[in-house]
Amino acid sequence: MRYFPGDPYLFRQDDPHVAPARPISQGDVFTNIPLAGAATPDPRQAGTWRGRAKTGEKAIGILVTHPCASRSRTTFKLEEVVSVAPIRKRPRDWGPPWNGHLRYFPLPGLRHGVDYAADLNAVCPVPSAALEGHRIASLNEAALVALFHRLAMNQIRYPEIPVHFETEAHKLLVETELWQRWTEVRGTDEGFQAWLNQPFGGQPIEDEMGNVIAGSEEPTGDDRRARLGWNREELLTELERTLAEV
Repeated sequence: MRYFPGDPYLFRQDDPHVAPARPISQGDVFTNIPLAGAATPDPRQAGTWRGRAKTGEKAIGILVTHPCASRSRTTFKLEEVVSVAPIRKRPRDWGPPWNGHLRYFPLPGLRHGVDYAADLNAVCPVPSAALEGHRIASLNEAALVALFHRLAMNQIRYPEIPVHFETEAHKLLVETELWQRWTEVRGTDEGFQAWLNQPFGGQPIEDEMGNVIAGSEEPTGDDRRARLGWNREELLTELERTLAEV
């Protein structure tokens, strides 16, 4: 598998809950959640089917829904149901560089040093409430790009990684980083999305030596959300300034 990083995790631990102040987002891995399996014929009545769900410590899954689809665009709260790909131990004949087996996304060393893989053919609906307090890992930026690519390869056999994948992964990670910092300081995520929708203060000008000229920022007319892909450092500075206010 091309482009897969050596270490795919931003956060990882064997047991939940990792990074409790971090908002739940695409590429997060959870354990002990209800995972609906494929229906099977009901032996008691011909022509009918039975559903089944896996639960318990071995019921592990990765959130594959992008925040634009998994969160309300007005309240920014998680939708009641999100899409999760079940995770199981990787196929025995599969390893780095993770070529082939396009239905699987590799998660090396996920728990207790054991390699796992997400089954992208078995994505199922999971109540978002079941994810709270159950996260054991979050993908880093390079791994998110690889996840986007794997989803495209599995569904439509799209072989390349377009710039859009990289830009979207970066924006997603910057927003969750800012959101996490807000929650750590304020003890709540209330108000963060409103802050993100406020005007961006601007990028400072650099002198001929590449040094930033203090106070040289000029507003761009964009809100902060529009600058997530380009101005991480400036947004972090603005966030810390806001959080320092009484």
